[in-house]
Amino acid sequence: MTNEKNNELLELTESYKRFTKFVILTFDQSSLDTKNQILRNFIAKSHSLINSISLLLKEEQEGEAMALYRLLIERYFYLEYLHKTNSYQAFKDWSFIKTFESRNKMRSNSEFNNPKTKEYLVDTKEQVKKYQALKKKKNQWIEPKIENFAKEIDFSFLYSLGYDLGSSFVHPRADEGYWDALRIVKNERMVEFKKNNILRNSILLANGMLINASNRSDFEFGKYLNFYCNSIFEYLVEDKELPNLKDIEKIFFAYMIAKMEKTTGNTL
Repeated sequence: MTNEKNNELLELTESYKRFTKFVILTFDQSSLDTKNQILRNFIAKSHSLINSISLLLKEEQEGEAMALYRLLIERYFYLEYLHKTNSYQAFKDWSFIKTFESRNKMRSNSEFNNPKTKEYLVDTKEQVKKYQALKKKKNQWIEPKIENFAKEIDFSFLYSLGYDLGSSFVHPRADEGYWDALRIVKNERMVEFKKNNILRNSILLANGMLINASNRSDFEFGKYLNFYCNSIFEYLVEDKELPNLKDIEKIFFAYMIAKMEKTTGNTL
């Protein structure tokens, strides 16, 4: 039964990746404002993290998979925080400032003085002007304190049993390499239920990000996206039978293509 569950979770992972790829393509058919750009980016990042977590679990690398699971939880909280505070533009401005200043710090370091690196780190005049303008005004973005925000939205369990636990795989611990040594030298395998639990929880979070980001966007994805995501929730949380996901995917793809052809004359 455990192997069967693992196979179903792997099938679900591949389905999620196909589905989110199509959703991202749908976003990219239009010019996006700040809010929709950020929502699209969160969906894309959840796709990447799920893919990486599944690959690491395949290689029996539990610690690394848990570290990425923590990243997924952090992004889930950020997505909810952005929605609750409606601070998409402030977050984008803050991100631009942080990225610009990081690049500036690299430029000022002699280790990055070779021509190719310096060329890569050059900012355009427009970027410099934008940075200067943003620095002149007070940025409204306030980074959320994850533990406090988790309590605020009644998700303390996700903080303590996910984010906080995942932190133990991010920060060094004296015995953290013990199981790595057994895996590397003796080909020690992960306990199957632990592997399934990490993947299950990761998919559950990514699925929540998909439905929330999509429904908060300016795009009308229709009832089939909600049906797809709710089917996954029912399977993972209520232990219902895994539906034929490929059939749901096909219906959703056909619906979105027909909708796009009708409204814009374009096809994906």
